[in-house]
Amino acid sequence: MSLLRFILYSLIFYLVLRTIKNVMNFLSPNKNNPSKKNVNTTPSKYKIDKEDVIEAHFEELNSTKTEKPKEKS
Repeated sequence: MSLLRFILYSLIFYLVLRTIKNVMNFLSPNKNNPSKKNVNTTPSKYKIDKEDVIEAHFEELNSTKTEKPKEKS
């Protein structure tokens, strides 16, 4: 019984310490690292011109419940 109590107290102590650490990290932002921006600094491997891009044309399909799907045999 003593061992179970020790494990339980250790788990509670660990959770309390983790919670305190997370709260402290949330309240005081890291001043050493500048804020990260979503900037792609790596050059693209491919050279794509606007002339190479083809616009896609889509048709809207209207399906009704009266149509029966073809059965595969």
